[in-house]
Amino acid sequence: MPMRGRTEGERISNRLLIGAGLAMLILFVAPIFFYLVERNRSADVQNVGDAYGWVVRTLFEGTSPYKVRSQAGFLAYWTVRVAGVSVVAFTTGAIASRFVATVISRGAGMGTYKGSDHLLICGWSPKGSEIIRELRAKEVEDPRDIVILVDTETVPFEGDGIVFIRGNTSNDADLKRAGVERVSTVIVLADHTNASGDPDDLDARSLLTTLAVESINHDAYTCVEVVKSENRQHFERTRADELVVSAELTGALLAASARTHGLTEVIADLLTHPDGQELYRIPAPPELVNQTVRFALEQLKDVHESLLVGVFTDGHCQVNPPSETLIPPGADLLVVRERPIDFRY
Repeated sequence: MPMRGRTEGERISNRLLIGAGLAMLILFVAPIFFYLVERNRSADVQNVGDAYGWVVRTLFEGTSPYKVRSQAGFLAYWTVRVAGVSVVAFTTGAIASRFVATVISRGAGMGTYKGSDHLLICGWSPKGSEIIRELRAKEVEDPRDIVILVDTETVPFEGDGIVFIRGNTSNDADLKRAGVERVSTVIVLADHTNASGDPDDLDARSLLTTLAVESINHDAYTCVEVVKSENRQHFERTRADELVVSAELTGALLAASARTHGLTEVIADLLTHPDGQELYRIPAPPELVNQTVRFALEQLKDVHESLLVGVFTDGHCQVNPPSETLIPPGADLLVVRERPIDFRY
């Protein structure tokens, strides 16, 4: 339906442009006709240039600057008046029609995202709303646009900096409409808008989406949701940067909570905003480079009220490293604190 509406809007706009073109053609021919019928009757019309000057002045002044001597001249005068109004009307209508069609198509997800360095969510589920809420939290303040690519008629989420693109998440053309060539991060969700809710079907669709994204832009950082633990092996064959296996995480958290009561509250506190303590990855401050973890623990706690949890080197995080471990140049630190802080000086 959205595509049909868009086509109809373009069709109307094209017809109006044709009408404007015909009116312009009349305005081009009318002076020649006016010259032929008035040249021997009016001293003001000595050549074709005078006739074209008459048309211009007639359009701007709203009346004939020359005294018309013949019935055919009067016909040319009124033809010019009508054609002039028609040009304005048809052109305005065409622009308005094209504008409305564009707005409608974007609202229906049929537009194209032109930006770059954005975050792309492929597929949709209730987790999508939670993801956007976290990214838009005051403590995070992620300034990137969020583009949602999903094959549904209704807009899944509305807000500032949120763009909806309707399409197939594994289709190259639809991915390119969502700007996947220029994206910085892609989140692939198990798409609950799919007709089948079978876990294997959901993972199969996510796998196709991941392969399509990586084939177009292998530099994009991809985070993929995997429903079944048994399907993890298939996703590990892709170039996905992070795999979030729902069954594994949920099962592990429930089991750990059964052993350590209150653990779910702690995990929720660390991962969600705005209340409580959060996990932050920050560049190692210059004064901590080449220092021991023991020294960093004391400095971060005393100066920044932060708890050092791990050290990132070569893209991997060592959680709770030994006290005498040295923090190398270029390392990132994983800390727990209440608010974000920029450690770069």
